[in-house]
Amino acid sequence: MICPYCGKQMSEAYVQSAQQIYLNRGSKPRFNPAGDLSSKSLSRFSFTKAPFVKSYYCEDCAKIIIDLNEEKTREKGLRRRFSHR
Repeated sequence: MICPYCGKQMSEAYVQSAQQIYLNRGSKPRFNPAGDLSSKSLSRFSFTKAPFVKSYYCEDCAKIIIDLNEEKTREKGLRRRFSHR
């Protein structure tokens, strides 16, 4: 992905956490963001892996971009792969 700020190539990276990763629009982060109905989960819950979301990182600009459409496509692929078992 090309950085929209400087035009250089961005590196593929992963934002990882010990708990699910949420996007809270317009509200301050809280201890339990899952309790907020306006929160959007960006990662999948798993008992065996730490939650993560694929991202792109520009070292020059210190910016991280998460493509939410790419995450939806990944989720559909995982559901399809595990639904046939």
